[in-house]
Amino acid sequence: MMLNISRLLAIAALLLLGACAQTRYSDDFKSGTEFTGLKTYQWRSVTTDIGGTDKDFLQQLADSQLRAQGFIPADKAPDLLLDLQAFSRVSTGGNTSIGIGIGMPVGRHGSVGLGTGKILGQGKQEGVIVVDVTQTTSNTLIWRGTAEGIPLINFSLKAQHKLGESFAQLLQQFPPKASTK
Repeated sequence: MMLNISRLLAIAALLLLGACAQTRYSDDFKSGTEFTGLKTYQWRSVTTDIGGTDKDFLQQLADSQLRAQGFIPADKAPDLLLDLQAFSRVSTGGNTSIGIGIGMPVGRHGSVGLGTGKILGQGKQEGVIVVDVTQTTSNTLIWRGTAEGIPLINFSLKAQHKLGESFAQLLQQFPPKASTK
């Protein structure tokens, strides 16, 4: 019986840790914008404050994903201007948690414990990527995509493919589907 409970607790702990480590993707766009005719783009700025990360490398990752989606880089008269920011911050985990535990009886008395603690993963550094898309004809921000919770190890040269996957998932949200909002 105790062995089954410990296995169950171990599985629950692994699921909890796995849920905390996932990258969160979100996007926002200006409603009423017609995205169908927008196919060419040009980079306006690429910035990073994550040590050891080359901004040209980040731009190449984004370029390869955008090309795969049918967008074309343009030197003159692009439809879209892109801005990319990559930075690190302290993770924004939840507040504190409360736990109650009931122990096995010792003698005539059982034991009950009550405690508080911080949620796992709170206070660690995480990477954030923000991509802004501006329509050149109106100079209006029409789409913003954000990837949060990226492990900083993914910004190393050894983990290029993982960072590429993050860019792919982020940029696959662009252009937004009409039924989203």
